[in-house]
Amino acid sequence: MALELQYAAPQSVRDAIGTLGRTEDVRFSPSNRRLAVASFLRNRLFVFDIDIASSLGATTVALTGGVELSSPALRWPHGVDFIDDDTLIVTNRRRGVALFTLPSGGRDVRSHEVLPIARWPADRTTLLDAPGSVAVTHLEKGACEVLICNNDGHTVTRHRLDRDAGYAIRHSEILLQKYLDIPDGVSVSPDRGWIAVSNHTTHNVLLYESSPALNADAEPDGILRRVSYPHGLRFSADGRHLFVADAGAPYLHIYAQDSDQWRGVRHPVATVRIMDDAVYDRGRENPEEGGPKGLDIDAGSNVLVVTSEFQPLAFFDVPALLQLAFAGS
Repeated sequence: MALELQYAAPQSVRDAIGTLGRTEDVRFSPSNRRLAVASFLRNRLFVFDIDIASSLGATTVALTGGVELSSPALRWPHGVDFIDDDTLIVTNRRRGVALFTLPSGGRDVRSHEVLPIARWPADRTTLLDAPGSVAVTHLEKGACEVLICNNDGHTVTRHRLDRDAGYAIRHSEILLQKYLDIPDGVSVSPDRGWIAVSNHTTHNVLLYESSPALNADAEPDGILRRVSYPHGLRFSADGRHLFVADAGAPYLHIYAQDSDQWRGVRHPVATVRIMDDAVYDRGRENPEEGGPKGLDIDAGSNVLVVTSEFQPLAFFDVPALLQLAFAGS
């Protein structure tokens, strides 16, 4: 079974992809119909229209259109996540957090300048400090919780959104801090039982069992090793596997839980090369670069997407990847 899925796209979409430059995070929308990518140095967001279909055991991916967004609220955009299909939260390394209502995409991928519907400054009130990756979790009664990695503050902060007050922050707190050194990616398991954080400088992923007792002094419950510079990461739909992009190597690492769930120290059950030497070497400006950065899995758990500067978008078959993981378990 082939791992990589070649995508179909009109030339206008391929041209837009070719202008992305350095990318950071990537995210599917809740409906699986949109795909957001942060264009870091260009201070742009691209939101592509995407169609994923499965038939007779084969999965196809088509990028049918999209929209390019610019805004004075974008300055080194790093993290992206959807609150719903039309509302995007963006974390900027140099300009705090901004929320946008998204215009519709088109086959020609036209550029739009947009103003945010809400902004959260990086200051003592919000506890934000060079915000990077972001993860939105939907709670009961329509409430939203947002986890944000702060690259300079070396923290993961938790924020409660108030939709009725124009997406203002209702509450902010430092959720995780101990042992963090440039947290560069965050993911919450589908059952909201575990939080995974890519810890850039220490070359590992830290896992925390989510509970009311979790706080800034909490010790990690699990550690994932044998990754150079972890970046984007995502749990599988059943929460039993974790996929980790390695920004310092041309690899995707797959980890598996066991009877202790994610407690203890773990190594990958499978490591998959997802770019060739030529692509990897082009981005190898330093030991921390060259490999994949952003990573996400679609709502149907069929397609995994990764981003990097010289391989802007690449798609992979999740069932085929999990076959490798099961073989290595």
